[in-house]
Amino acid sequence: MDALPLMRERILDAALACMRETGVRGATTKAIARHAGVAEGSIYNHFANRSELIVAAFRRATQGVREHAVGLRERVGEETVEANLVRLMDEAIEFLGEILPIAGSVMGDPSLREWFSAQESTGDGDAVTPLLGVVEIARYLEAEAQRGRIPVRESWVPAAAMLSGACLQYAYAGHLSPSGIGGMLPGDASSPRDYARAVVGSLFEFPASS
Repeated sequence: MDALPLMRERILDAALACMRETGVRGATTKAIARHAGVAEGSIYNHFANRSELIVAAFRRATQGVREHAVGLRERVGEETVEANLVRLMDEAIEFLGEILPIAGSVMGDPSLREWFSAQESTGDGDAVTPLLGVVEIARYLEAEAQRGRIPVRESWVPAAAMLSGACLQYAYAGHLSPSGIGGMLPGDASSPRDYARAVVGSLFEFPASS
């Protein structure tokens, strides 16, 4: 890898580390440069400004879950719909548990919110947008319905939004409550996967044991 891409990756890694340690507010270009072991001016050789750097770092942090959401397309007709959705929710809950503290501080920064909104309005396929998961899940469900594996609905967006929102609620409660939602589930069914299975089963009325 060339020196310039290596330096860019190093700066992105440092930005993520700072955001996790001190939140977005504490992730100043000076702190990021210090963490990366580079001169502060070097950041501007790769990013127009701090906002662009923070958004790029956030995109990097969300890459895995975005790939999982897009990967649903390849699972149409594979295994069971329930198994595919439970796997996605389990992965999304883990990701959200890590990213929520960063996302919260991003939402509190007007300039960063503006950058995120601008990305979505451009239609950039690689943009960081909370609608990505909803869109991809809705497309997956529609494709499965067309195959006759689940009943047809007029729109799959509400169901996709409920699945995404359930993941967010589990992660949110886990950060702010000692027991989280898992503590409210019956018996030993307290893991994120158990919760995901319960949510999917409630929404689609799949057999609880499947």
